[in-house]
Amino acid sequence: MKIITGCKIITPRGILENKSLIFDGRIVAVEDAGSAEQSGAQVISAEGGYVLPGFVDIHVHGGGGYDFLDSAPEAIDTVLKTHARHGTTSLLATTLTCPDEILCRGIKMLGEAMKNGTEGGSELLGLHLEGPYFSSAAKGAQAITEQKLPNISELENWRKLSNNSIVRIDAAPELPDMDILARWVKDNGVLASIGHSGANAETAIEYLGKGFTHITHLYCSTTTEHKEGQVVHGGIVEAAYLCDDFTVELIADGKHIPKETMLLCFKIKGADKTALITDAMRAAGTDAERSVLGEIKTGTPVIIEDGVAKLADRSSFAGSVATMDVCFHTALSYGVPLCDAVKSCSLTPARIIGVDDRKGSLEPGKDADILIYDRDFNLKKVFVRGNEIV
Repeated sequence: MKIITGCKIITPRGILENKSLIFDGRIVAVEDAGSAEQSGAQVISAEGGYVLPGFVDIHVHGGGGYDFLDSAPEAIDTVLKTHARHGTTSLLATTLTCPDEILCRGIKMLGEAMKNGTEGGSELLGLHLEGPYFSSAAKGAQAITEQKLPNISELENWRKLSNNSIVRIDAAPELPDMDILARWVKDNGVLASIGHSGANAETAIEYLGKGFTHITHLYCSTTTEHKEGQVVHGGIVEAAYLCDDFTVELIADGKHIPKETMLLCFKIKGADKTALITDAMRAAGTDAERSVLGEIKTGTPVIIEDGVAKLADRSSFAGSVATMDVCFHTALSYGVPLCDAVKSCSLTPARIIGVDDRKGSLEPGKDADILIYDRDFNLKKVFVRGNEIV
């Protein structure tokens, strides 16, 4: 049993002062500071700092020099440990558009990791397939060489390879045969997200009705008001704001979207519908100046400059090099209220992928995924299921 004292505890109900947090592998209780002492318990003083729920990153490709698609045995562990040291206590492993054999190998490796478990880093919550059913007109840094369309045999193969661990898939709903994917995600309880898409607002709203409830990195490879021929249409951005049932995510590295855009999203969608993500690639948590987006041998060469990954010709950003502590600081520096910033880094993403029954907030019975920040919001300690990350 452990007890954190001398802290301000951030909860969905606000900031609790003069309280102590008691936990082992799960949150046991939040009690008055003077009544929380227990014989034999380890007492940890936050020295007047803040106690937050661990961050939940629902869009992360890699870190620490590795990508989740790498075949190296140490790849998954290294990525999980790298992000854990920066406050991410659980995450989805994100793939991207790549050759079929690379994708299938990566899905199988991640499925085996889900089955066998991992230790010493962020908890792996499942797989996030970012593509490959994307629009070439909105590919960003995705290596889309030919249009790929949904088919049941391929989807079922991925499901089996993953040991039923696919939590989320992103796709462009304007493509042909997208109803096949819409039925498959509904049948398998998978989160469907609109991403790397040239869809107009009408199509986005149509597919909201078919189960596409999330928007992948809003403002990045998503449409806004535009002309199709001589007819003006709204885009994915307008659909996201118009429809309360859409949740959204923002790459909060301080590079992909400006301050005003983040604040507008929080003003319209609110913290309950807005998740902050890293979209981190392999160079996250390193000081690399050159790297590779995707699998190390077949991926796309990128450069790292100005704190962001870019294609070599600088025509597009290529994922971020941020960790979730950076995203949290970005939100605070932009003026997002503390409790909203915490919620968008923890409870909201947990709710979006359906794990808020055990993740995302410091409530009794939930996993003891805990962060201790000092008064100046420097990250001091990270606990995953009650175990301190060193």
